[in-house]
Amino acid sequence: MKKNNGYFEGNGYIVTWAFGHLFSLADVEDYAKAPSASRRWTLDNIPCFPEKFKFELKRGKDREIDPGVEKQFELIRYLCNRNDVDTIVNAGDSDREGEIIVRICIEKALQAPKPQKRLWLPDQTDETIRQALSEMKEDSEYDNLANEGFARTYMDWLYGVNLTRYATLKSGSFLRVGRVIVPIVKAIYDRDMAIRNFVPEKYYAIASACETNGEIVELTSKSKFSYKELDKAEKLCDKYNAAGAFVTEKKKKKDKLAPGKLYSLTKLQNVLGKKYKMSMEKSLKIVQDLYEKGYVTYPRTNSEYLATAEQDKIKAIIEVVSRLGYPVEFKFKKTIFDDSKIESHSALTPTYKIPKKEQLTLDEMTVYSTIMRRFVAVFCSRECIIEKTEITVRVGDYEDFRLKGTVMIEPGWTKYDDYSKKK
Repeated sequence: MKKNNGYFEGNGYIVTWAFGHLFSLADVEDYAKAPSASRRWTLDNIPCFPEKFKFELKRGKDREIDPGVEKQFELIRYLCNRNDVDTIVNAGDSDREGEIIVRICIEKALQAPKPQKRLWLPDQTDETIRQALSEMKEDSEYDNLANEGFARTYMDWLYGVNLTRYATLKSGSFLRVGRVIVPIVKAIYDRDMAIRNFVPEKYYAIASACETNGEIVELTSKSKFSYKELDKAEKLCDKYNAAGAFVTEKKKKKDKLAPGKLYSLTKLQNVLGKKYKMSMEKSLKIVQDLYEKGYVTYPRTNSEYLATAEQDKIKAIIEVVSRLGYPVEFKFKKTIFDDSKIESHSALTPTYKIPKKEQLTLDEMTVYSTIMRRFVAVFCSRECIIEKTEITVRVGDYEDFRLKGTVMIEPGWTKYDDYSKKK
């Protein structure tokens, strides 16, 4: 394709972009006029409930339309209305936000109706793009997804704009109120108050550290004593020590240890943060870059499950991964495939396109290998076999103590993915 100023053209296609949000919802003053021309916030025009919401080109802090935004939209308008353009394709991100970002641009740009299609890309590999281009549906089939996106956008505006203005005007200082920020700040505040108001208090617990067959066996009693009851704790210790202890029961059982679920974006970011001290912002950027290079599926997902319709795609990925030497096989299980647990996107997985080591930076390899290892663990053909042991120790006739332990018999998937070993 030939690269032009703001778009590509060739092979019967024109491709341009919106680089984020070109449009935003109009402000309160565009629905309910302010008492003065200054547009200063006032209680006189809130709460504001527009009969019909209006979108306008994004403005800067000076209330002027951003020149770059205006230039790109004018290009979109020109391209959409070219006489040789017979179909408009919405190729926005495959989620509710991507759906409405492009829809708004098309609605504002088109001067006469034209057929509209939707290009749905869960990942950006050549194979997926080719298949998606051959299976494009009418844009109207995604109306419910768009309605969901618009409903959330309108709700955020009604909640955030009205309450931010009200709280700011009543308090005399700028207070941002929003659907997300309020519960997050409240949770942080509650935790902060709990820490600030916590009163530390000493207490005594009684525990043993006896050696049996060369092993220290630690038993901790459920009995607790306040810092004024040291004498009571010591008397109970003497009583337990005099009574002696013996094993009353021992159970052993072989079991299979299941791997963790495939990653949602949040779970992946949590793992990368804890293990590699990688910030949320950095990990999001890296996984987005990996997606754009075609190495992983769409990252902005809150699901840990795959759609049942994706079985053939997963089989193809497994075939490629197995050629790398990993012992993987296709498994159709409810813990992996579950349509009811998917809101708009399936869990994060690698694609059939495998990068070479030199194609990725160190941080990109860290993120990619974390996703790959979890995929291998979930579809590993070798089971992880463990032996669980539970021992009951009775001290005199006073108290029963239960000790639990796990021994790994066959490592299975734990050779490829992290496993927190318990005692």
